[in-house]
Amino acid sequence: MALESQPKQQVSFAAYVEEALRRGVVTCESDGCTATVPELLGCISYGDTPEAALNNLRDAIEAWLLTAIKFGDPVPELDGVRLAYTSADECPS
Repeated sequence: MALESQPKQQVSFAAYVEEALRRGVVTCESDGCTATVPELLGCISYGDTPEAALNNLRDAIEAWLLTAIKFGDPVPELDGVRLAYTSADECPS
């Protein structure tokens, strides 16, 4: 039996940010915490606490996405969730 691929779901900018936030990974050391989204290479935020790092991650994700769209870089799907846009002109600023 062949595995059926899940249909891709196109979502708004805000919904994609929320999906990316759910994937946030926080690591803490003695000098503070970092939060990353593994699928968004280079998307990282910092904070004194895990909560602060996650709160800052929203801004980092938004900046990462806007930069990728502006320069035509690919925006990865997150388990079938895909950002719906056709050009940088449709991207929120």
